Amino acid sequence: MKYEFNITASISELVWYPDERSDEYKVHPNFQAVMDRLGITIPVRNIYERYFDSPVNSGHVLVFHEVEDSVSCIVLDTYRDPLDQLDMIQLGWRSHSGDNEIRNLSRKFYDECEFAVRYQEGQSVLYEMLREDRYPLQFRYDTVFEQKMKRYVNFAGSPKSKE
Repeated sequence: MKYEFNITASISELVWYPDERSDEYKVHPNFQAVMDRLGITIPVRNIYERYFDSPVNSGHVLVFHEVEDSVSCIVLDTYRDPLDQLDMIQLGWRSHSGDNEIRNLSRKFYDECEFAVRYQEGQSVLYEMLREDRYPLQFRYDTVFEQKMKRYVNFAGSPKSKE
């Protein structure tokens, strides 16, 4: 059985600036702990920088798996709403239901977010976001954007696309 976590928070919660006077940043230790527990590595730096380099009314759903057909995954909905001023994204992860440590890490991640608005946990809280028949999903704001789901599988720490 699987257990899922769904969080709405600013994309900036994925990173941490050890020195506020510097542009250098690292993966936030709380998010790194979640990735380590699930055994899934995602390119946070690439996602974070691409998010801010992309225009509003764009962004795809990115799903990362440890191995193909794995129950565990991390999902990031990187759509940039044109009216959003806090750079909010939906993110979540799925694990085996008996893993209490991931529950503690998930709650810690959410509780220590500066800009977080929603926390859900349960057996199907990622259902809608992970439904493949839902994509491409259209967003209309001056122009039409078709959001896709992109899947990646870790092979020795190097994500390879499986669209």
